[in-house]
Amino acid sequence: MPIKTTAPLALAAALFAAQGASAAVYSTTKVEALYGWDYEDTADAGFGIDNAEHAIFTVANATGWTYGDSFFFADFTNLDQGSASEQDHGSTHAEWNLRGNIGKVTGLDLSIGPLTGLYLTGQLDIDRNASVRKTTHMAGLSADVVMPGFDFFKVYALYRDDETAEGSAMQYTAAWNAPFRLGGADFSFEGFIDVITEEGDLAAQVLTQPQLVWHATEHLGVGLEYQYWENKFGLEHTDESLPQAMIRWTF
Repeated sequence: MPIKTTAPLALAAALFAAQGASAAVYSTTKVEALYGWDYEDTADAGFGIDNAEHAIFTVANATGWTYGDSFFFADFTNLDQGSASEQDHGSTHAEWNLRGNIGKVTGLDLSIGPLTGLYLTGQLDIDRNASVRKTTHMAGLSADVVMPGFDFFKVYALYRDDETAEGSAMQYTAAWNAPFRLGGADFSFEGFIDVITEEGDLAAQVLTQPQLVWHATEHLGVGLEYQYWENKFGLEHTDESLPQAMIRWTF
């Protein structure tokens, strides 16, 4: 098996081994239901989505240990469609990222200015639908950045190998969560942005999904997500810009 295929898995195994001796410091799971309008039709290009309006069901978990953290989510698209033929265009996208804190493992203080942690990181992106079955492998570095008003701000630089494309690419990611209060109510501004360079026949991509969430209770959140995706799935001139209504349960 090629080294580039096994490297993120080997990295993940090593990080889990380092973290295995410590119990989880925190673990948060959320489920979200989103509904959006004006999605781009990508079924003809083999990406299995042909309806401009549909629902997305998301399950996500973030867990932290003494020596690192992990984040996993899975999106299930088109669950609201009724007929068998429409169900054939359903799609599942999952991502699993694991980070190991180099400073905590080695006992070195690697903080520099606003950077409070340096990590080795590996990630798997998995896509499954009637037309596509692929896994994208990533490995690289990540850092925590101290930002006023933010619970967290994380940045990533990842080597990226999409097994369906020739060559390789780089992915640069930032993820954040900024809580705030307005009129006595609790809100948060959160989300991520991915910048992906071109790889083989796949065009360079920019994907961002910022969310504005009203936390009605400790567990219930209601909000709006905005999705912008330039060159969706690496398809040149296939751009997406749309709002998605969202309801969330966190536990």
